[in-house]
Amino acid sequence: MSSADRGPRAQGSKRVGVSDVAKRADVAIGTVSNYLNYPDRVSDTLKAKIKAAIDELGYVPRQGRAQRQASPAGGLVGYVMTDIEHSLFTDVFEGIQEVCEDNDMQVVGANASSDASRQSELVRMFVRMGCAGIVLSSVTGSGRDVEAAHAAGVRVVLVDHADPLSTVPVSSVLENNLSAGMIAAEELIRTGCARLAFVAHSFDYQAVQERYAGVRRAVERRGGAVSLELIDSQGLMVEDGYKVGAALTRRAEGGEGVPDGVIAASDHLGVGVIRALVDGGVLRVPEDVGVIGCEGVRLSHTAPVQLTTVDAPGADMGRKAMTELLDAIENPVGYVNSVTMLEPHLHRRDSTRA
Repeated sequence: MSSADRGPRAQGSKRVGVSDVAKRADVAIGTVSNYLNYPDRVSDTLKAKIKAAIDELGYVPRQGRAQRQASPAGGLVGYVMTDIEHSLFTDVFEGIQEVCEDNDMQVVGANASSDASRQSELVRMFVRMGCAGIVLSSVTGSGRDVEAAHAAGVRVVLVDHADPLSTVPVSSVLENNLSAGMIAAEELIRTGCARLAFVAHSFDYQAVQERYAGVRRAVERRGGAVSLELIDSQGLMVEDGYKVGAALTRRAEGGEGVPDGVIAASDHLGVGVIRALVDGGVLRVPEDVGVIGCEGVRLSHTAPVQLTTVDAPGADMGRKAMTELLDAIENPVGYVNSVTMLEPHLHRRDSTRA
């Protein structure tokens, strides 16, 4: 089965899948799956919502589960996510689940909680379970885990990480984080910011390194007209961003110069910075300081000013990773490993100037 046969596409190249229908109908992916395969399990009210979403999006369902042949790849795959608290990885999970639903398979997700040792344990667990393959959102290095799975005959595809140290060739599906950093910096520069700050921590993460490189590239293109300050937030969560915002407020109160544009490596950091600046009452957002995040995650924390973000294509990354994994499983001799880079997009909100 080729990747082109694994699901419908809307006009152009944008694939319309089960997760798109679920989002439009405001229901869970499993509810859409039941609508397609076990309609007796879905209420009439939800059926009407799902049908309207399908009609609007132009989704063409595949044959019902009972009419499909079982996938030659086996029925179960594992997904090790870096941290379930980060909605990028739950978006990736949705994309994986969608392709699995289209191919009569199931995915089991497990949370590494940003712990490399736990990641290795989970990979070994999925190997023992006899999974046909593993999608791995790596905490940091993944070479040993890829090699351990390969030795057991289990294929691995990496998401949001590429491991050049692995002795086993492996496919990777990545967000273009260099582009994300450039988009964020260029958006602030476009709105008149000339003193930028990149707020980040965990520089051993590839995504953080690449976003910072993108920011630097955008600044360097301005030939000295724009400055760049690096601020170590000592963490990537809301409370860490709040400390940075409070420190900027103190600088302003003391007459020190402050950045007029802040690029947060994580959206949680961006929310924290905004909260502290608004609470401080000295620097206004976005009039005095524009703030932009680099992920587009679903945040349980809200900011008094809505955060502009550069959104990661999480569900598309999951779809592509699972498609690659199926190809690797079903075509073990002819499959060619690859690196796929998917582009982020800007989502303007109120934390940056018009």
